[in-house]
Amino acid sequence: MKGGKSPERDISLKSGEAIEEALWKAGYRTLSIDPAEDQRLFSLLKERVDAVFIALHGPGGEDGTIQGWLETLNIPYTGSGVLASALAIDKKSSRKIWKAEGLGQPEYLVIDNEVEFRSEDFSFLRFPFIVKPGRSGSTLGVSLVKEKKELFPALQKAFSYDKKYVLIEEYIQGREVTVGILDDPEPRALPVIEIIPEHEFYDYETKYTQGKSQYIVPAHFAPEDYGKIQNVALKAYKSLGCRDFARVDMIWREGEVYLLEINTIPGMTKISLFPKAARAEGIQFHQLVDKIIQRALRRKRN
Repeated sequence: MKGGKSPERDISLKSGEAIEEALWKAGYRTLSIDPAEDQRLFSLLKERVDAVFIALHGPGGEDGTIQGWLETLNIPYTGSGVLASALAIDKKSSRKIWKAEGLGQPEYLVIDNEVEFRSEDFSFLRFPFIVKPGRSGSTLGVSLVKEKKELFPALQKAFSYDKKYVLIEEYIQGREVTVGILDDPEPRALPVIEIIPEHEFYDYETKYTQGKSQYIVPAHFAPEDYGKIQNVALKAYKSLGCRDFARVDMIWREGEVYLLEINTIPGMTKISLFPKAARAEGIQFHQLVDKIIQRALRRKRN
C-alpha cells in the first residue's frame, strides 16, 4: 500500500515503488494499491493476499487507521500495531510516555487550535524555538521561529497540517542524529546516522533535496556516547510497543540525548536514512524489505 491522502503522499509513492521493486527482486508476487485512488481495497480478501507491506506515511497510514482496518480483515501487515502507531504519531502522547520512562526530550508547550491567541500569550517564550504539527510523520509544517513576528505565520503553517493541536518546542542546538530499529528477530539498533543540514535547521527542503544535507554513517562519537544514543532509541521504541522497524530522531548535546520523534513507517526509498543505516551493516535494500515482510508472514502462520 502506497500513496494515500496525507501531505506525505509523494514520498509514500516513492517508498512504495522502491519496496515493490525490492519485493520482486526477493521473489514475491505483488499487488500495488493506493487507498486514495484504488477501489480494490476489499478485493484484498479475494486476491488471497498473504500480507500487506504498508508504505503509507503520515496520517491515514502511520496513525493506526489502516492497521485497524487490516486487523478487521484478519490480514497481517508490516510495522507497528494500532496502539503503537497511534501513540508514536501523536507527539503529545509519545512524550508523556517517554517522560515517564525518564527519557530526555525538549521542553514543549501544546497549543490547541480552539484557543484564540494574542501576542502577549507567548511573552514567556524564549527565542528561538520550533513550531510543529502535533501529529505528523515528517518535517512538513515545521518552522524555526527566531523572532516574535514569525510566530503566528509558523502557527498557521503548523495548523494547516494538524487541525487539532501543534507543539511549541524548545530549540536545542546540537548534533542531529537518527537511529533505525530493526526486529531481527529481537529489536536492535542499526548504526547511528548524523545529519548535517546545509543550513542550521533540518527542514523539508534540506531533508528531501539531494545534496542539501550530509549524512555520516556510522556517526563519529566516542564508543560510550554512540552506545548511549542507540540505547535511548531502543528504549523509546520499546516503551511505545513498536514492532518490526522504525526510525528514532534525536538531538545530542553535551552528553545528553533529546528525543524528537519516532517514525513507525520511515522513508523506504533506496536513499532514505533507514535503508542507509541497514546498508552500513551489509543489509541490502531487497534483503531489508524481505526481513520486514517475513515478520508479517510469520504472524500469519502463528
